[in-house]
Amino acid sequence: MYRRRRRTREIPFSFDSFLDVVANVCGIIIRLILVAWVGARTYHTLAAQRAAETPAGPPPAAEHASPEPTAVSDPLALELQRQRRELEQHEQRLLDQLRQYQLLQSGNAGLGTQLDDLTAAQRTLEQQQGRLESTSVEQTTAARTAQVSLADLRRRSEQLAGELRELEKLPPAKVLRYRTPVSRPVHTEEFHFECREGRVSYIDLQAFLVEIHRGMPDKVELLKSRWEVESVTGVAGAFRLRYTLERERGVLDGGAGPGREQSFRYGLSGWVVEPVLPTRGETAEVALRPGSQFRRLADALDPEQTVVTFWVYPDSFALYRQLRDYLHEHNVEVAGRPLPPGMPIASSRDGSASRGQ
Repeated sequence: MYRRRRRTREIPFSFDSFLDVVANVCGIIIRLILVAWVGARTYHTLAAQRAAETPAGPPPAAEHASPEPTAVSDPLALELQRQRRELEQHEQRLLDQLRQYQLLQSGNAGLGTQLDDLTAAQRTLEQQQGRLESTSVEQTTAARTAQVSLADLRRRSEQLAGELRELEKLPPAKVLRYRTPVSRPVHTEEFHFECREGRVSYIDLQAFLVEIHRGMPDKVELLKSRWEVESVTGVAGAFRLRYTLERERGVLDGGAGPGREQSFRYGLSGWVVEPVLPTRGETAEVALRPGSQFRRLADALDPEQTVVTFWVYPDSFALYRQLRDYLHEHNVEVAGRPLPPGMPIASSRDGSASRGQ
């Protein structure tokens, strides 16, 4: 964790002591000026009084006297000269101190400018350091990500190589030849299969029709007294058939109902396939395996005489395509009849015929 160093601050320069010295010097100079001024006034006053008291003609001895001893002997003049010299000295000291003050001010201004420059440079260095740290973190993260990605790529490459080796062991793929999407009505023998819940189940409709024809004589007696008879076949595989025999209405019937002793025609008007087992049929893997029920039936078909009809529910279209492709490989014509969920497999006299491809 980066710990920011605290900046050592220098003791700021203070002019309080220097200003006190200047103020004291100025006070002394003002006092000296006042003393000199008061002394000068007193000296002029005394000189005027002595001139008034002195006679007009000076004594002879006085004419030959030198003025210097008088000036020297005057204590007030000596004091004034001394105070002037001190005043000049103080003025010179004051000027020297003012020069030093100006030099200190200019030096302080330069130091302040240097301090601002150093502060700006420090901020710039801190910003650069922050950017470098963020860049270092990003580079470290990118390096780790690259290492993880490289490991994933190696693992994925090894996995793909293994899958390729497994694919090389598989037999060559078969080429599927889809027939043209042109269909025609089926008029030959049909084999019916149900495709539901991913399973294919054989519907032995031929066995149901044989059983219906065997029971026709019994149903004829019933049709003499009614228009239609409904019945159910036995179980064949996983289904049974509920069918309806209907008596045809002729021109001579008019308004008379059944029961009259006369000849009539009748036939199968419709049927519905009813499953008897909830779980039935074979999955695509089992159905396409040799020896399965679907393969035994499909391999024994005559392509010239038989059509396979698949009743397909929405959950089994993938299964239908696999079975259709297998039958197309064997040149067997296929008819697909899609059904909505819950709709039973049924046929009627007015229904449509299957169309094969």
